[in-house]
Amino acid sequence: MYNRIALIVLTLFYFIIFSAVSLNAQDVSKVSSKNYKVVLDNEKVRVIDNQSNPGDKTAWHSHPDMLIYVLEGGTVKATTKDGKSKTTDFKKGQTLWMDAITHETQNIGKTKLHLLLVELKK
Repeated sequence: MYNRIALIVLTLFYFIIFSAVSLNAQDVSKVSSKNYKVVLDNEKVRVIDNQSNPGDKTAWHSHPDMLIYVLEGGTVKATTKDGKSKTTDFKKGQTLWMDAITHETQNIGKTKLHLLLVELKK
C-alpha cells in the first residue's frame, strides 16, 4: 500500500515538473529557426528577421519590449498562456510597439508575412 502511494506521488511530481519545464517559453530564434533569424545582437538591441508562410506556427516563446516593422503584411493569431487569442492584421510599412510577451503564434492569413523585430535590452 505504501509503495503504491509513493509511486503515485512520485508520478505526479514528475508530471508537474515536466509540464512546467515544457511550458517555459524559449528564445524564438531557437524554437523556430526556420522563421526567425537574428541579424544583429548587441548590448542594446536584438534585431530579428521574421518570415512566415500561411499556416506556419511558432512554439511558445518570449519577447522583451520591442518595435515591429512590417516589410510584408499578413494576419497572425497569437495565443498567450492564459488562453486568450488575438488576431492582428499587419499592413506593409506599419510600425508597432509591443510590450514584453510570452505567446505562440500562427500565420492564419493567405500571404507570406515578413516582419523586422527590434527587441530592446535593459
